[in-house]
Amino acid sequence: MRFNLNTLLLAILAVLTIVLLIPAENRNTLTAPHSLSLPGLGVSRGVPVGAYLLIGWLVTAVIFALVNTFSRLRREADSARILRDMESLRSNLDKAEGSRFAELQAYLERRLGEIQSQVTAHQSGSAATTARLDTLSNELSADLGQMDSYLKRKLGE
Repeated sequence: MRFNLNTLLLAILAVLTIVLLIPAENRNTLTAPHSLSLPGLGVSRGVPVGAYLLIGWLVTAVIFALVNTFSRLRREADSARILRDMESLRSNLDKAEGSRFAELQAYLERRLGEIQSQVTAHQSGSAATTARLDTLSNELSADLGQMDSYLKRKLGE
């Protein structure tokens, strides 16, 4: 059993009670032998009243220390239980977070595949459009060349 602040304060309070409440001229009554009748123990003769007070105070202090220790052990057990619950909750949250990350990764991969197929389709459409524009440009150049030669023939003659 270890001493804590409450036990120390209780001891100081007991000493101050004896010193302050019992005047010096009456302190010899604590050491004077008296007969005392205790239920279940019979009559005790020649034992100082101070010894009975000391034994009563010690019994009270032991009971107080036991109650204090029991309360501290109960708090520590509750704290340990809460910590275990928190640890299991953390592990469950980690598992849930892992599954959410897996779902997010699958969604992103699927979406990236869709975007890549769209880009490929756009590029192939773009290539077809570019080829068509090149063809039209060539046809237009040929038509302009023919018109130029026709006009030169008609105007030049």
